[in-house]
Amino acid sequence: MKRRPHRRLLLIPFLWQVGCIPLVNDIAWRPFSLPFPMVWQMAGIVVTSIVIAVVFSIDRRNPEFANDPA
Repeated sequence: MKRRPHRRLLLIPFLWQVGCIPLVNDIAWRPFSLPFPMVWQMAGIVVTSIVIAVVFSIDRRNPEFANDPA
């Protein structure tokens, strides 16, 4: 099995959504007239997309992972 330490970056979206919700839930600030937890979730979508793009680009640059299904 090949080592892929960069794939640990995929934990960031999970920690963003699940780990920080207790901290975010009590914030009363309303950006764009939306509840802050909703804005937090939308920002999480952007963060998740960026993290997946970074992991994908690292995988594509490294030829030993190019044809690996795992």
